[in-house]
Amino acid sequence: MEIERWTFPLHFIDFETTMVAIPFNKGRHPYEGIAFQYSHHVVSEDGTVEHRGDYLNTVQGAFPNYDFVRRLKAELVTDNGSVFRYSNHENTYLNMIYQQLKSDEADIEDRDVLCEFVRSITHSVSSSSEAWVGKRDMVDLCEFVKRFYYDPMTNGSNSLKHVLPAILNRSDYLKTKYSRPIYGAAGGIVSRNFVDWQWVQFDANGKVVDPYKLLPRMFQDVPDKELLILSEQDELNEGGAAMTAYARMQFEEMSEYERDEIRKALLKYCELDTLAMVMLYEGWRELVMS
Repeated sequence: MEIERWTFPLHFIDFETTMVAIPFNKGRHPYEGIAFQYSHHVVSEDGTVEHRGDYLNTVQGAFPNYDFVRRLKAELVTDNGSVFRYSNHENTYLNMIYQQLKSDEADIEDRDVLCEFVRSITHSVSSSSEAWVGKRDMVDLCEFVKRFYYDPMTNGSNSLKHVLPAILNRSDYLKTKYSRPIYGAAGGIVSRNFVDWQWVQFDANGKVVDPYKLLPRMFQDVPDKELLILSEQDELNEGGAAMTAYARMQFEEMSEYERDEIRKALLKYCELDTLAMVMLYEGWRELVMS
């Protein structure tokens, strides 16, 4: 089985990114890829789950991509565990940053080290002038959903935000584990942004409430109808609220309170993305082992 070829500890990563017509940063180009946030969960061989790290650029006018990769590298080079993503997004953006590093005329002291790291966990995209497959090329969990996991509760969508409620409603193991306030609790699951949190809550019909609906509002001044458009659960709008929040933090004047509330909401949102990947892995593991 493919799952048996994975190397512990398992690393689950998710990026929040954007492309804008008017660059946030001096000297950059329209519609150039910007990676402004990531989250990173780790699962050890004994099943221990930990939110190991995260990154979020909140500095107006700062170009975050190289620092983003430096931080990610520091967290992933401590072992040779398998690295997981959900869809091609992370591989695509790391390829973009690789090309930015290669072509940047600035004096980047660790350019070669960062490029080597990017190559180690990715494979080259079709538009690349170079070809490679990294020794730790990331595993795409979305491909496993497409190949092995069909659940009518996803309504035909492969979006993680549809798959998560489905696996939570199907898995007694996940219901039992996460219906207690163990997330971010002393002696429970290590979290960087939650305290004593209970992820599995039930509605009046006994169905698990979508965990994304338990998160704080990203914007206090945007009507619910417009928020729904930003966070609509299809692939075109995945991360739409996060991109909008980052753009507002870069372009708008706002109070430190508003900025801090958006920062905290972004960190929680992205942390749930990688926890959702962990839950999917845990649910599948129980299905395979039972």
